[in-house]
Amino acid sequence: MSEKKTDEKREPRFIRGKYTEGQKEATAKYNAKAYDRIELKVKKGEKTTLQAHAENRGESLNGFVNRAITETIERDMGINNGN
Repeated sequence: MSEKKTDEKREPRFIRGKYTEGQKEATAKYNAKAYDRIELKVKKGEKTTLQAHAENRGESLNGFVNRAITETIERDMGINNGN
């Protein structure tokens, strides 16, 4: 049985809580393929209110905004998903 050779010069995947440059590039490439970006503008101070609300519900700000959009669309379309 042959053993796998390892490249000792390869960068570690995770160093002291920080992403390597390779990870940053790979993540950016994946995000560009997988997601659309939307810029959202709110009045000064409202971002803090939204972040606090999301945190109190155990969500990220992005998760909260996506949930709010989805629930509004479902309500507007008369969809009842049992909630």
